[in-house]
Formats: sequence, structure tokens, C-alpha cells
Amino acid sequence: MRKISNFILKDKVFLIAVIIAIFTIFLVPPSKEYLTYINYKVLVVMFTIMLAVAGIYDSHFFYYIATKLVMHLKNMRYIVLSIVLTTFFLAMFLTNDAVLLTLIPFSIFILRHVKMEKQVIYIIVLQTIAANMGSALTPMGDPQNIYLYAYFQLSFRDFLNMTLPVTIIGGVLIVFATIILIPKKVVELNITTPKIDLKKLGIYTLILLNALFSILRIIPLLYTFIFTIVVGLIFARGLFKRVDWYLLLTFVSFFIITGNLSRLDNIGLVLSSFLDGKTKVYFTSMITSQFISNVPAAVLLSTFTHSSMARYLLQGVNVGAMGTLIASLASLISFKYILRDFPKLTKKYILIYSILSLIFMSIITMLLLFFIW
Repeated sequence: MRKISNFILKDKVFLIAVIIAIFTIFLVPPSKEYLTYINYKVLVVMFTIMLAVAGIYDSHFFYYIATKLVMHLKNMRYIVLSIVLTTFFLAMFLTNDAVLLTLIPFSIFILRHVKMEKQVIYIIVLQTIAANMGSALTPMGDPQNIYLYAYFQLSFRDFLNMTLPVTIIGGVLIVFATIILIPKKVVELNITTPKIDLKKLGIYTLILLNALFSILRIIPLLYTFIFTIVVGLIFARGLFKRVDWYLLLTFVSFFIITGNLSRLDNIGLVLSSFLDGKTKVYFTSMITSQFISNVPAAVLLSTFTHSSMARYLLQGVNVGAMGTLIASLASLISFKYILRDFPKLTKKYILIYSILSLIFMSIITMLLLFFIW
């Protein structure tokens, strides 16, 4: 009982989701219809990606790429720009949180190596925004993207058409922000590239491709699940502990919540009134993300959003990944490194992150409203 209690209480978002789910069960008694609430494809694909990325992380692939890109550079601005852009592009394929878990410690190591820790706030803020903007492009980049891609049955091409404007604008802004905020100081890097475990990299790349083929609807979901379990049990039993079970169970809780709420006419009418036009959908999803995070916002609002409005919901929750620290899991991951390694910079970090996020959100939103839509 103590172990179960500790598991439930460890993740606050999961705990809140479970409590709300239980509350909705009293409003809508359990029935066979509950089984239709769960989006099994999202759970299987997320589980597969988590397992694959954990294995690729252990192969030292991320560190190898980052080290190769910066080891011969002599200018601090270009070093930071290389790290930020590496974060941006890797997040498109390997999820934003996984990339940040690898590259933020790498950035801190580099800054300490060249004795420029005073730049830590700017580089971590830029990396966090870069991860959110890069991951916005593809279905596999974010949990909410995986969910919305499956929920609205989008084609891969249509999905990219919807997300490409956000990622391009975000990428350009990131480059300009890095050039403005990071000084051109000459530094000397004496670092070596780590050795990649090619066996691990090959195995986990196959698992990642397995997830990608499922996302693209090339192979059936059942085959994806069986392949992941079998290969995982043979080569990666230890990595099952690294899967974010809290996030998967949080998704299950929100599936129950939104499924039950959709069966309550009054709730449905109220939420639908905020989602009856592209501007309303965009701003509702972006603002809701600031308070409950963009993943649950995507699950909650999608139930009451017409498929013709999928573009604006998708763009809203991805732009809404910036803003408050709870708007996305990536933002919280970055903040934890500040709390752990630079606790005295906490208030300054929150201020700078909030200001830069607001600037990015405002520019992207204005360009979408007046030029893209």
C-alpha cells in the first residue's frame, strides 16, 4: 500500500487528473462506452517512442552530435547557436523533453568549461523555446501532436502544412534572439567526442522507426506494440523503468474526463461556444495551455472541436507551449535544472523566460492572424 501511495503522490499532474477522472465517474456511471474513450494508438506510439529515445540516449548519440558541432568553434555566440539549433532540429524527431534532458546538461557543462555561467539563463531559455518550436512540426515531436494527429485522422502531409508556419517563424526568431542575446566572445573548447554504442543505436533506431511507421499508418498498431515489447524484453528490460508511466496514465485519466464531459450536454454546449471559429479555437487552446499544460488542453478541447478547426487547435496548443512554466513538460524540465544547479537565478530565469515567451507568442500569433490564415 505504501508503494502504491508513493506512486500516486509522486506526480502532481497525474494525481489531479486521477481525482478529476474519479469525480466525472460519479456524473457518468461506468459502462462499456468507457472503452471507446481510450485512444490506444496514442498510448502505444508514446510508449514506443519513450523506450526508443531512452535507448538512443544511452548510446551517447545526442552527446556525440552536440560535441561534433561545437568542438571546433571559437566564438561563444556560434557555440550557443549550434546547441540551440541542434535542440530545435532533434526535437522534431525525438520529442522535446528527451532532447532537453540530454542537451541542457551538455550546455551547462560547456558554460562551466569556458567559465561563462552568467549566460546560463539565456541559453536554457532559448533551448526550451527551440525544443517547443522544433517539436511542433511533426506528430512524434510532442505528446499533444501524437494525440491530435491520431484523433483527427490527419495525413502526414496535412499535419506538416498545419504546423510548418509555426516552426518556421519560431526557428527564425530563435536565430535572431540568439544573435542578439549571446555575446561574440572568443573561447577555447578542449572537449572530445564520446564513443557511440552502435549496437544500442541500431536497436533503438529500429524501435523508433517502428513508432514512425505506425504514426504514418504503414504498419498496424498491434504489430508496433508486439515488436516493441519483444525487442524491449530481449535487449532493453532496464529501459522499461525509464518510460514515463505517469504521462501515459495521465493520458488515460484525461481520456476518461473528456469522454464523460462530452456526454454531459451542458458542459459540451459551454465548451463548444468557445470553439466555434478559428480565432476562438486558437486563442482558447493557447490560453488554456497556460493553466493546465498543452497536453491536457489538447485532449480536453479536441472533443468539442470540429475537424475543420483542427489546424487552429494544433497551432494553438503548440504556440501555447510557451508562456507559463506549466504550459509544457519541456518548460518544467528546463526549470528543474535551474532549481538544481542555479537556485539563486530562479526568479530571474522565470522573468526572462516569461518575457521571451510572450514576445515569441505575440509575434507568431500576429503573423498567423494577418499573413498565414
